[in-house]
Amino acid sequence: ISTFVNIMEGCNNFCTYCIVPYTRGREKSRAAEDIVEEIRSLVAQGTKEVTLLGQNVNSYGKGLEPKIDFPDLLQMVADIVGLERIRFMTSHPKDLSEKLIEMMKHEKICPSFHLPVQSGSTAMLKAMNRKYTREEYLAKVKALREAVPGIALTTDIIIGFPGETMEDVEDTISLIKEVEYDAAFTFIYSPRVGTPAAKIKDDLPVEEKHRRFEAMLDVLNEIVIRKNADRLGQVFE
Repeated sequence: ISTFVNIMEGCNNFCTYCIVPYTRGREKSRAAEDIVEEIRSLVAQGTKEVTLLGQNVNSYGKGLEPKIDFPDLLQMVADIVGLERIRFMTSHPKDLSEKLIEMMKHEKICPSFHLPVQSGSTAMLKAMNRKYTREEYLAKVKALREAVPGIALTTDIIIGFPGETMEDVEDTISLIKEVEYDAAFTFIYSPRVGTPAAKIKDDLPVEEKHRRFEAMLDVLNEIVIRKNADRLGQVFE
């Protein structure tokens, strides 16, 4: 049995395209003891795997007393007898710490990491208010792969953000080729009323957005299919 467990609500990041901070409010973490007790109860009922959920799990624990961070919480959850597997999402790249990367080596934590990039262009990342560069993102990817060889990496990608150029799209495609994601959630940008991005002039024709999206998707799908094919004949839990 696999179960989802919310560990926090809200978000403090204010990415220019995202409505979450305005609709769900600021980050608020649940007490670690409450989370652990909930998971213990689930395990008693037969749960073998939990996925810890938060808009940005890497921010877990801010404002809590006594002080605790997300890797500390993962250790507490991993100590629960009878729980076999732990997953989590989503991790904001700017807050991915060396401590969390080291924690990924734990035998109960599944070797899978969702690290939304949104764009491979530093210019677009700045426009989106993501607070990291292409180079900083790739450094996090390298550190994860060094810590956990064979780790599966998944992501989120947006095409057609206001002001995007073909060079920005090519940057995203080249990043996909470099990282070689195992899967991705992909989106054509659409404005959300109430966000800063909704106020930016968006004169890129819909047809062009779709053309760029398909070009990106062709590269991504080829990589995902090949990586899946490489697993044929292997046995997994």
